[in-house]
Amino acid sequence: MFFIWHNTEMRKYVVFEKHAQKEIRTFPQTVQIKFKAILKILEEKGELHYPDAKKIEHKNNLFEIRIKHRGEWRAIYTYSTRNYIIILSAFYKKTQKTPKEELEKAIRRLNFLKGKI
Repeated sequence: MFFIWHNTEMRKYVVFEKHAQKEIRTFPQTVQIKFKAILKILEEKGELHYPDAKKIEHKNNLFEIRIKHRGEWRAIYTYSTRNYIIILSAFYKKTQKTPKEELEKAIRRLNFLKGKI
């Protein structure tokens, strides 16, 4: 169900919802490398700040990682219990605003995982 990427010396653990992991794997290699670097910061510090990330939805406590490289790349994540950060969705952003269907997809995945955690 989860793919865990972590370093035992760090405070937080980043886990990927299985579909989000597949989505990130479709990104160009350069974008994947940038995501990995930002995820390392997220694990080490436990949070990201603008311009690397931005809160996008308050009710479900959703944030987006922001990568600029020949376009706009995003990953939606949330904080879970026990020092876990869950990557819920990843996509190429084509419009100014986060697409409603991407937000809904992340919320569906989060709701599914709530029953599993």
